[in-house]
Amino acid sequence: MLSAAVLERQAFADGLRAAVAPVLNVSDWADRYRVLSKAAASEPGRWSTARTPYLREIMDCLSPHNPVQEVVFQKPTQIGGTECGNNWIGSIIHQGLGPTMGVLPTSNAAKKASKTRVAPMIAETPVLRSLVRDHKSRDSGNTRCSRNSTGAC
Repeated sequence: MLSAAVLERQAFADGLRAAVAPVLNVSDWADRYRVLSKAAASEPGRWSTARTPYLREIMDCLSPHNPVQEVVFQKPTQIGGTECGNNWIGSIIHQGLGPTMGVLPTSNAAKKASKTRVAPMIAETPVLRSLVRDHKSRDSGNTRCSRNSTGAC
């Protein structure tokens, strides 16, 4: 029979293992959670990295535990680059990995990307919907170009 002290240590260790979920690679997160919206994708529905296997390594290099410090992605149009970046943002939001910032050349480009890409991703991906406040709220720090999470990660 185990002593109370041994049982307590085992329970504590079990609780720590359960509480600390492993951080997913960006591609694994996207395959598990990401939903492409009708507004932003010609083929809406579940994301599948298998459809764009050339993006897997790029997304995985963007993962927080990857030692890569800089990712350069030179590409043609319409091959999934924006969605690759959105998967990265979604992964950061959902896994509570900290604040992040996307930079675009102009404020108009930022507003357009927020409206046509980021907002639909948040709306269509259930795990993100409950974590990000709607930009229409009366919070002055929560505008179309600056989104706040609910703090519930």
